Amino acid sequence: MKKGIVIGASHGWGAHLASRLVEEGWDVTAVGRRPKPDLPDTDALRYVQADLTTADGYETVERELREQAPALVVYNAVSYGPRDTTLPPLDELEATFRLNTLVPYHLLLNHVEKQSTAEFCTYVVTNSDSIYHANKYSGIYAASKAALRVLTTALASACQSHNAAAATLLLGPLADEENFEKLQEVADRTGADIDVVTRRFLARSNQAYVINSFLSYESCVKNVLTIANLGRDANGMLCKLDGGSSGSLI
Repeated sequence: MKKGIVIGASHGWGAHLASRLVEEGWDVTAVGRRPKPDLPDTDALRYVQADLTTADGYETVERELREQAPALVVYNAVSYGPRDTTLPPLDELEATFRLNTLVPYHLLLNHVEKQSTAEFCTYVVTNSDSIYHANKYSGIYAASKAALRVLTTALASACQSHNAAAATLLLGPLADEENFEKLQEVADRTGADIDVVTRRFLARSNQAYVINSFLSYESCVKNVLTIANLGRDANGMLCKLDGGSSGSLI
């Protein structure tokens, strides 16, 4: 049974991915910061609580990578950082870049260089279409993700001389439960149909979007499995499921 590790899997898209990998026959270790994850109770899935903003959390995940020898690692841990327009404290900015950018690069590069050459490993690094349309609210988060995109390319360069591949899965607006709840409140308040509210929301969010609904978790899962099945051919790959956010030429 192939082993997979999903980092950032206590809820939402990460939890869905971990659960679906189990259904696809993988032995999965899910890593998250929350003490009570939104995950099924099954022998094929174990949960490790770790806060990657701390040294102890980093060491915990580094040990899991070393001991599990996974065939697939998905890095999905994220911090959205300060979201208002005031000048945030420097330590908040550093914390955002640590979790979103520096930790995934350092953690995965460390594993690449120390892994057994007998076991091929695919690294899928989740990124965000926010890198294409930063504003005063999302600038810090977007910048950390843009830097992650560059470092994932550097990671792929390191994989070239090892038995590994690194790819980026760049995602647009996902069908998160939180998104649906907020838009349903608007629909209930205005009397508008939820589909109409969703289309208007997406149009206002990014004029480049060519979708009328949020992107499904299942579509994301299919892309991860495709990348994992490509072997070495996935190295350096940029898989965009962004609803057209990046425009026509990128």
